[in-house]
Amino acid sequence: MGIQEDIERVEQHIREIEQRIEHQRAVITQAEENGLPTDGPRNFLWFLKETLSLSRDHLARLLADEFRAGNPQ
Repeated sequence: MGIQEDIERVEQHIREIEQRIEHQRAVITQAEENGLPTDGPRNFLWFLKETLSLSRDHLARLLADEFRAGNPQ
């Protein structure tokens, strides 16, 4: 797998995590509206945000590697 494929894969992963974050926010809102506990959903949201941050860092490293290799997008 080449660097461009890696970049595309990580970009897709980032989009998926962003969608999951939005869904998780809706889950939390619904739980709050129904008087249900939100500790578990909030912890999972934190995990998703951390994963998103790590994925964005990974993408930045891949883009830097691609640039250094002389193949900017």
